[in-house]
Amino acid sequence: MKKLLVSSLFLASALACSAGTTKDDNVGIGLGTIIFEGHDGLVSQVCAATTNGLFGNQTFAISSGTLGADKPDELWAKEQMNEFIKGNMDNVALAIAMGEGESVDTIAEILNVSDKEAFKTNMQENFNKIYTTDAITHAEVVSNIMSLTNS
Repeated sequence: MKKLLVSSLFLASALACSAGTTKDDNVGIGLGTIIFEGHDGLVSQVCAATTNGLFGNQTFAISSGTLGADKPDELWAKEQMNEFIKGNMDNVALAIAMGEGESVDTIAEILNVSDKEAFKTNMQENFNKIYTTDAITHAEVVSNIMSLTNS
């Protein structure tokens, strides 16, 4: 009898979750948000939030830009910067020192810089803050550039 009651409640909840047409996005992001997209009402929101919590996929969604989440620009930019600078350390150093060049233009593009001339000047003036030692790693260069652009 208990199994029948639990099954009936689950079925009723599932039907209630599918009722309605739209809802405000106040249940977070994740698989539940995708499954119950377009459904309105308290029950569907509870189901979506519960599904999001049960699957624990919100961190993945945020970092990957999936399941209803936008990938954070800064995270994306840092990943792109790591790849670009890792393969172009010497060219990047030369371009920053000169305050011009394809490498600095690429970095400005990755960081979505609107005033590229000011960015180039800032990078050139702060070369010693970006390349702090001769044995610097690409990750340190990225971190130093990100620190300069975020301040």
